[in-house]
Amino acid sequence: MLDDVDGGEKMICTLNRFYGTLARVLILALVLAACLPFPAPAVSAQDNRELLQEIEEHIKNFYLYPVEEEDFPLKSLEDLHRVLKDPYSCYLGEEQYRLFEDSLDRSLYGVGIYLEMRDSSIIVVNVVPDSPARKAGIESGDLLIAVDGSPVTHLPLEEVVALIQGEEGEKVTLTLRRQETFLTLTLVREKIRLPAVDYTWAGDGIALVHIYNFGEGAAGDMELIMEELEREGLRGLIFDLRANQGGYLNEALEMASLFSDGTLLLVRDRDTSWQAIHAWEKGGGSYQSGGLYPAVVLIDGGTASAAEIFSAALKDNWKALLVGEASFGKGTMQSVLPLEHGGYLKLTVAEFASPGGNTIEGSGVEPHFLVPSGKEQLQTALLLLRYKLEQGPAENIFEEAGLTRAQELEGLSRVPLEIGGERYLPLRAVLLLTGRTIQPGAEPGIYIFFWENRLYRLDIQREILTWSREGGKSSAFQKVAI
Repeated sequence: MLDDVDGGEKMICTLNRFYGTLARVLILALVLAACLPFPAPAVSAQDNRELLQEIEEHIKNFYLYPVEEEDFPLKSLEDLHRVLKDPYSCYLGEEQYRLFEDSLDRSLYGVGIYLEMRDSSIIVVNVVPDSPARKAGIESGDLLIAVDGSPVTHLPLEEVVALIQGEEGEKVTLTLRRQETFLTLTLVREKIRLPAVDYTWAGDGIALVHIYNFGEGAAGDMELIMEELEREGLRGLIFDLRANQGGYLNEALEMASLFSDGTLLLVRDRDTSWQAIHAWEKGGGSYQSGGLYPAVVLIDGGTASAAEIFSAALKDNWKALLVGEASFGKGTMQSVLPLEHGGYLKLTVAEFASPGGNTIEGSGVEPHFLVPSGKEQLQTALLLLRYKLEQGPAENIFEEAGLTRAQELEGLSRVPLEIGGERYLPLRAVLLLTGRTIQPGAEPGIYIFFWENRLYRLDIQREILTWSREGGKSSAFQKVAI
């Protein structure tokens, strides 16, 4: 049975019904959320008994997976390793909890500028809003000449960054050149919250939007960026979620609601049927109504949890094409419960699936186009969007027919490709994923690769594949699927 839940407020209420007064739902990847060995808290024997009883009650009431009655009562915190059956549930001490929270805090102590090295010159490429740099009038395109009077022109970028960052409240003097004008500005370092989302232009009105995580405020950052992009002539979007390891559920759903209406995910706990969570009413796919902006999402094996929810929502609702590699495959939600007798209990409380009912836990989200190489992933995304923009509104590459035409015209490979009832994967992808490489030959259209101690020669123009055999002879066949 599948129940429907509409809107953001109702969504939160429904999730709260699953686990009462639990803290905010966190859905983080293994690297952030997996539990480490914990130190026993310094508490009295009585408090320790009460702590264990409190933990036991939460496990019995909210834990997603079944537990055995003989597992209780808990005798020590070490018993949790035996009782809790997933790598994301554990006890957190105060220091562990602080580190856990800090994992989503994109902040530093500095002046609020993004720098880039170009031909031995250090360029300001962006300025953080409301930062000391923005207030002092530093602009994108300014050339950084010196820090505290010391020239930085030939220093590695990492050293320059280290010179600018420092303790909160300390001063740093920057010398910059803007065209023919030199500026010397003294700034006071502050705690700078880096946005969870930023962007660069990729040409032709296409914006490359980096979503680093779904930490607090990520959806709001996206709304501000979209307003800015629209003012500057936006035509298409590439969302880069590679290495995005998750974040807060509400941020992922609120951001997905900006680009998709309909069902965003399915969710259930141990006692309820699957529930369909719909787009937030205030979003409602406001930037995708009528196919306003074609979009591509870049994913890889580091795309996890909340990032998988965002990707799957846009994929299953045909709001974006996915390019890259299968995502991490973490389809469970954790909540962090403060404990009266010290520390926190991080507990897996629910699982989720894509809007189309596809399991994410252990499987991940599959891209439309399997492209293992990072550089080629972006190139493929640009190729798809430029094709769409050239074809105009009548060509919808986000429906099956248009998607097929796009791949035929541009030579892209679906995952998997079906020919005569047989399923094929792209040769380059298979080689890369199995630790092999393919190299260009001495002539145009010729490619060379090794497989099982044989040298293969692929002639794309003539559609001939030849390979070496023992004794130096070669064999060949024509009309290969490549």
